[in-house]
Amino acid sequence: MPFCVVKCGYCDFNSFAGSSQHERERVVAAMQRELELRRCRPQTIFLGGGTPTYLDLALLEQLLETIARCDLSACREWTCEANPESCDTQTLQLLVDHGVTRFSIGIQSWDPARLEFLDRPHDRDAAERAYECARATGAAVSLDFIFGVPGQTLAAWQQELEHAIELSPDHLSCYQLTFEAGTKLDALRARGIVEAASDEHLRDLLLWTRSRLTEAGYLPYEVSNYARPGQECQHNLGYWRGNDYVGIGPGAASHDRGRRSTNLRPLRAYCEAISTSGCASFDAELLTPEQRTREMVWLGLRTREGPSFDRIHERTGVDVETLLATELADATQRDDITRTETGIRVPESRIPWLDAIAANFLAAAASTSV
Repeated sequence: MPFCVVKCGYCDFNSFAGSSQHERERVVAAMQRELELRRCRPQTIFLGGGTPTYLDLALLEQLLETIARCDLSACREWTCEANPESCDTQTLQLLVDHGVTRFSIGIQSWDPARLEFLDRPHDRDAAERAYECARATGAAVSLDFIFGVPGQTLAAWQQELEHAIELSPDHLSCYQLTFEAGTKLDALRARGIVEAASDEHLRDLLLWTRSRLTEAGYLPYEVSNYARPGQECQHNLGYWRGNDYVGIGPGAASHDRGRRSTNLRPLRAYCEAISTSGCASFDAELLTPEQRTREMVWLGLRTREGPSFDRIHERTGVDVETLLATELADATQRDDITRTETGIRVPESRIPWLDAIAANFLAAAASTSV
């Protein structure tokens, strides 16, 4: 759902602020049509954005009713993203009444100065009200935060996270601030107006976060995601395990047994493509079995469980031990990985270097455009 109240300076998602009601209606109608044509039978649903709760009730209900006409007999989890400024009781209850089981609320910070820096259009009171509204529906609740904001001390971040723990959500996502190419924040850094936190400071923030949340009962099942036992986001676990997925909407990505495609990002182009051909995919590639194997290892290393070699072999037909013999030997010698019953994982002491470790398994094997 590509609509937001404001476009945050750090965000590189396909989201747009300042849309008209007519534009929103046209996009939702196209998404409904795309969804009907794809004939999904999902195991999980993730309604993300943008801000799905930004839609007015009538338009949101239209979309929800279209989703409900899918075969949901196998669906075990339905998550909806929400932002505090649009988390009212009526909207959240409408979502739960149509099947949503989990809310992911983008709080990002409790601090007024950091909220302003991140271009967030809410304050602490609104964030706390949003949490209470979501909790009152009976759905599971996840809260999203960003750490590593320039000038943020360890003590300041500790205070932020402690308040989140006090609220006792089911799940917490704690993302390190990144300077994505093409964003306002990255442009400010390039001009010397904003300076990123040092690697050493970010490492301290990350290690304390993992330690404190584990102590509080939130296990780090993925490098940025923490959950009470049984409250892990099954939809996102599907991505990290290399499962197939269907993306609906402008800029949405799909993956089907090695074929990866992306929808057109501009709203008008997306709507016109759906109207004329029923398909908005503009970019598709076919991954070789070797490339898909490497990607599944790369993604799996982000998780606490690590990649399962048997699962990868079942999906790709490739033996991981044979394909990655050199990489596995080198990583083992550097103590970057440890062996598990099902594959490998990155030990806790090496988590701050996870991106570099995982990237070593990603090289080679080009895909084919289709």
